[in-house]
Amino acid sequence: MKRIIAILGILILVGLYAAAFVLAILDSPNSGRMFMAAIVCTVMIPVMIHLFLMMNNARKGKDVLDETYSYREKKDKGE
Repeated sequence: MKRIIAILGILILVGLYAAAFVLAILDSPNSGRMFMAAIVCTVMIPVMIHLFLMMNNARKGKDVLDETYSYREKKDKGE
């Protein structure tokens, strides 16, 4: 589930940057707004993904501030 959400976030960011780039080349009046949306989403999408992972930890009964990334879980288990 974590991987799917991370890939979805990456695809959304790439799509926003591609749309902003194409609109800038076409000299669209909305290219400035699309670029600003891409900049805002560059910050907001990873924050939202991290919040989702924190809520997922809380749902599983872990502390909200516990480690949220699977590579740390594997490291703790000695894998």
